[in-house]
Amino acid sequence: MNFITKLIMGTNRPESKPRSVYLKETLALRQIWHNRSYNDFGLERILRLVLMLLSFIMPGTFIRQLCGRKQLLIRKVVIEAYSLFKISWYFFLFRMDLTTSLTALIISLILTIDTVHFMFSKIFLNDIHRQPISFKRTLLMTLINILEIIICFAFIYSYIDDSNTIPGRIIFSAGHPLTDLQTIYFSFVTSATIGYGDIAPVDPLVIKLVVIQIMLSLFFLVIVITTITNRLHDDTFYNKRKDTYR
Repeated sequence: MNFITKLIMGTNRPESKPRSVYLKETLALRQIWHNRSYNDFGLERILRLVLMLLSFIMPGTFIRQLCGRKQLLIRKVVIEAYSLFKISWYFFLFRMDLTTSLTALIISLILTIDTVHFMFSKIFLNDIHRQPISFKRTLLMTLINILEIIICFAFIYSYIDDSNTIPGRIIFSAGHPLTDLQTIYFSFVTSATIGYGDIAPVDPLVIKLVVIQIMLSLFFLVIVITTITNRLHDDTFYNKRKDTYR
């Protein structure tokens, strides 16, 4: 076993190979439709069905399918790389000064919708998804996903600010176009809901986006993180508590 493989994959690997992702999603959709594992109704049922249907067109599902029937850990590592790629994508856009590119905006929205869909599915579809390989890993991936959403909103704010060609239209209280670092700072402050200082939203469109970002942040930070941390030390099929001696 070479050093790189051991560094990334470790030494313990499950023997089982995952099934086709789209086959699993189809079976899961039937499971929800027939209430085989959970008795949902009303708005909750509609939300669960919508989340399940959307999973068929999400980039993350396609990437997991591309991994084929490889070992489970390989698929997991590929998804981790995909999550890190999404963060790198936004820094690439800022670095290359592509904050006025409509194509970049559309791709960014698709990537972030994929992340938001994944986070909502973790909560509302937890009865049909396989138990996490590790709750600590799930917490780490959740923090990475939250970071990605924050930076995506920063890019959206930069796009609106830099694309503004209407005379007299003020986007932020600073009264002038913000730097990339300032929009990232503004997005972090919005997600943390700690109150604005010298930079505050003025444009109605930005205010609406801020409300959406705050709602998502509260959901992810309060509900998702709390749910995961409460099970942080639970055993999983891959990780069972071992006796250690010091």
